[in-house]
Amino acid sequence: MKKKLEYSNRLEIFKNSLPELSTYEIEKLVEHSMCTNILNTYDEIVAWAEKIRQQFDTEIKEIPLENLRNWNVGPNKIAHSSGKFFEVLGLRVGINSTREVEAGWDQPIIKEHGFDGGVLCLLRTYIEELPHYLIQAKFEPGNYNYIQLSPTLQATFSNLNQEHGGGKPPYSEFFEDYSKNQNEYIFNEWLTEDGGKFYFKRNRGLVKQVDYENTYLLDDSFMWLSLFQIKKLLQKNSLVNPHLSRLIFL
Repeated sequence: MKKKLEYSNRLEIFKNSLPELSTYEIEKLVEHSMCTNILNTYDEIVAWAEKIRQQFDTEIKEIPLENLRNWNVGPNKIAHSSGKFFEVLGLRVGINSTREVEAGWDQPIIKEHGFDGGVLCLLRTYIEELPHYLIQAKFEPGNYNYIQLSPTLQATFSNLNQEHGGGKPPYSEFFEDYSKNQNEYIFNEWLTEDGGKFYFKRNRGLVKQVDYENTYLLDDSFMWLSLFQIKKLLQKNSLVNPHLSRLIFL
């Protein structure tokens, strides 16, 4: 196959010129320079994402805080009735904040249960010896345009622990060993989040190499992409979510 041969040739060039780099580091350099996807073209991926967006029909509307189901709105904070997920509380920031508001300020802020938000997970595999990444066209209620391209799995620890009473998120079985088998991961570290909106929050970033025959496509919201394609999709208006943007550059 022409693409496989081109990939192998570029790998060899980088290996010879940059012997101090690991195999994975060299692979990433090649992936940034060429598309390795043998399943889906860039145009097919754009059409797929647009189809998912057009099929989206969930109604979202703003409601008064006092009407929220399963949330307690009190004088000190807004919290879920389970005591899990997240809280909205108030902060008073002092005058030594080194920010543009010299006198300090008050603001609401989101505090995740236990401070650690959850996991941001990306599956990587070889299809005919070429690297591919499993991506989801995912809905979140606050997303611009509702549907954005996301990692294989993004879930809070409350969701993983099934605090909502439902099942475990799809693909979570691939990542349940992240604390015990860290050497099986390409990347396995804590990632910080926006400190202007989240209180001491961090998420566990996970990129795991798996055998293709052990993977599956849950439904048509999932698709295999190349790193090169994901980078190119960053040029589409607000299509790639920030979690996926970070994980592909690790």
